[in-house]
Amino acid sequence: MSDKPKRTRKQSAEAGKSADSVKMKGLTLFDHIKHIQKVQDPDYISKLTELDLKSFNHFMILRGLSMNPALLDDIAFLYRYYDVVPSPQFYKLLISFIPPEHSKVFHPWIKATKKHKYSKGLIELVARKFEASKKEAIDYANIFSMTESGKKELFDLCQGFGLTDKEVENLMSDDDE
Repeated sequence: MSDKPKRTRKQSAEAGKSADSVKMKGLTLFDHIKHIQKVQDPDYISKLTELDLKSFNHFMILRGLSMNPALLDDIAFLYRYYDVVPSPQFYKLLISFIPPEHSKVFHPWIKATKKHKYSKGLIELVARKFEASKKEAIDYANIFSMTESGKKELFDLCQGFGLTDKEVENLMSDDDE
């Protein structure tokens, strides 16, 4: 006898539903990019379903392909036309610019770095101290926050405006920007 537990009809139906929901999702942006890099079928666009065409976003495809530094000049050129050229012609342009050997090299998607959030009060104090704009004050606060000595200087800067230790701690830990 098998040690495997038998599935009930309900469990089998639920497994079927999850398989159907995966099919209903369609192709993703990364599927399109992978196809452009490896397969390069000229009739690709005509084979896509309406759901798949929704994920064929010209701008995001160019962004994904631009992770390869060797393609940057070509992608910059194509960027001028991404919103003008229809998808079938756009795809054919892409496969004519992207060499087939491009797929042999992995280029990861580079995510944006997270920015620190600072309280409005802290940014205002930094802006007043350095006579700077709010944007510059955020940059200054980012620079100060990189090191422990910088954080101490930022703390001292706030105390220079007559704030107590507790008030400065509240300002530096507050994320209400």
